[in-house]
Amino acid sequence: MDAEFFAFEDIAWQTVPPPVRHPIPAAYVPDLDVGAELTIGIPDRYFIDGQILLRAERSRIEFPADGELHEALAVCAPIHYWTWRVAPNRNPVMQWWPVDHAWIYRDAVPAGAHTSAAAGEPAVEASTSWLDRVRPDLGQPPVLNPIRARGAGALTGRTLRSRNAEGEWFWFVGVSEPIDVDGDFCVRAVPQSHWWLHQVGYYPELQDKVRTIPLHRLFAYV
Repeated sequence: MDAEFFAFEDIAWQTVPPPVRHPIPAAYVPDLDVGAELTIGIPDRYFIDGQILLRAERSRIEFPADGELHEALAVCAPIHYWTWRVAPNRNPVMQWWPVDHAWIYRDAVPAGAHTSAAAGEPAVEASTSWLDRVRPDLGQPPVLNPIRARGAGALTGRTLRSRNAEGEWFWFVGVSEPIDVDGDFCVRAVPQSHWWLHQVGYYPELQDKVRTIPLHRLFAYV
């Protein structure tokens, strides 16, 4: 019998988890681009994810937390950044934040590098209890591990990640809980920039960008 009769499309890549993500001190990353996503905070107090680099230039400021001079980055909340991108006449609210109190997350492997499903399985299933995420201190933001979206709890407003057949990873934000679409469990999701723009107005040109993504192809981070 012809071997081609038994040929089938390999879709194992759809369930390959994304890489673990590590916080890198921004002071060690000289090539930060405008639009880069940063985590800022005060070690041993708090961290705030998702802040955006608004300007390429840096400044020196006296930081109220310690009264000392620091090299600082111009950062703003994502809603200010993305509304400024569509309306450059706006004056986005920003702040100068010490570069030594800022971090940028990077994948543990280069983006687009091949990762086998077998190699990724332990990372995706490693955390089985909330106790596994208890940390000894708050010296820096945590390492983030991928989990399957189906086990991540509520997905509306959750940052999610999915890849294509070429191994490129893309970020989305969930805008629904899982739904049945012709027998397939799916989630509605939008690009991160659209998530913020939808909160300040109705943009007709964004309506057809709401994606319907099979649940098994989505991952979150914890």
